[in-house]
Amino acid sequence: MLEIKNLKTRFNIYDGVVKALEGVNLEVKEGEIFGIVGETGCGKSVTGYSLMQLLPRTAEVVAGEIILDGEEITGASDSRMRQIRGGKIGMIFQDPLSALNPVMKVKDQISEVIRQHQKEELENRTEKIDSGNERNPYILWSLIFVSLVSLFYFLKLEDSFTDTFAKLLFVGSLVGYVFLPEMKSESYSARTAVAEMDMVVESLRQVRLPNPSQVANSYPHELSGGMQQRVMIAMALAGRPRLLIADEPTTALDVTIQSQILDLLKKLQKETGMTILMITHDLGVVAEMCDRVAVMYAGTVVETGNVSEIFSNPKHPYTQGLLSALPGESKELSSIGGSVPDLLDPPSGCRFNPRCPIAKAHCSVDVPLLKGEDYKVACHEVKL
Repeated sequence: MLEIKNLKTRFNIYDGVVKALEGVNLEVKEGEIFGIVGETGCGKSVTGYSLMQLLPRTAEVVAGEIILDGEEITGASDSRMRQIRGGKIGMIFQDPLSALNPVMKVKDQISEVIRQHQKEELENRTEKIDSGNERNPYILWSLIFVSLVSLFYFLKLEDSFTDTFAKLLFVGSLVGYVFLPEMKSESYSARTAVAEMDMVVESLRQVRLPNPSQVANSYPHELSGGMQQRVMIAMALAGRPRLLIADEPTTALDVTIQSQILDLLKKLQKETGMTILMITHDLGVVAEMCDRVAVMYAGTVVETGNVSEIFSNPKHPYTQGLLSALPGESKELSSIGGSVPDLLDPPSGCRFNPRCPIAKAHCSVDVPLLKGEDYKVACHEVKL
């Protein structure tokens, strides 16, 4: 469903050029939960923002391709990206309170997505509201007109009463339907608002929010952190996307709420069949949620494959270091020596080579490529 080829993203700052992404390659299959994991600053979120074209003005994609459902979107126009964002691709941001507009009610923010990406569904629902009320005013005015004319001729007691009454009944009905001003119980915009509100409430109910009508009429600051995150998910799903990017959706939440949000995402994925791209630094989230995972280091993908295989038998030295640093039965925690490289002046060759326990001389010269089929590793010293 999604293919990223040799993606390179740069940030132009006062001190120089930050090489944030250096040849990222990913393949995401339809209907799976694909994880991107790595430490802070490795390029996980930048990959998502590059995909959505939501980079700041100081950043640019200098090379690579992003292919979504067979469509190359790296150079897509602003108008096309507005159709894709919220439509084909939805996104849950890290901090819901900063991502939500603080001066707009929840219903207005979700309605904006519905108006942009669910126009046909909104019109269909509006028409259904129309059909129940549209004819009643015409019938009422026709009956009033015919009754008044009939009463007038009854009082005059015309000899040709029967013929005249029949003619007037027909003409009166015709005039009532055609020439009387159109009277509708609700304006079109009002009925559209009703249909929008129904769809907003359905979106909030889908993410298991209690009392969705009350939440819809609330401002973001009136909600708890967990409720804000659910509103963000509801907004992302309101456009019925085929791909959902979840950028560390549980970072600002306590452990109990984290579990609820992750369970919710798994249930929604099963119900809708959508694809989820899960961005996280938490290996526990990857183990719980994902089918396949890509491990990133310093703007590069170093290993990708099935979650079970990577956790049970990691091949890349960096992945091995990450997993060995997890708390376990041993009282001592191991660590990866050295420090994260400065992406203003990254190491030549393999970016992990200054910290790698198995690095050789050529590792500091030649850039390793991802090799393999379903399971891929970017390391000169690893044999698959």
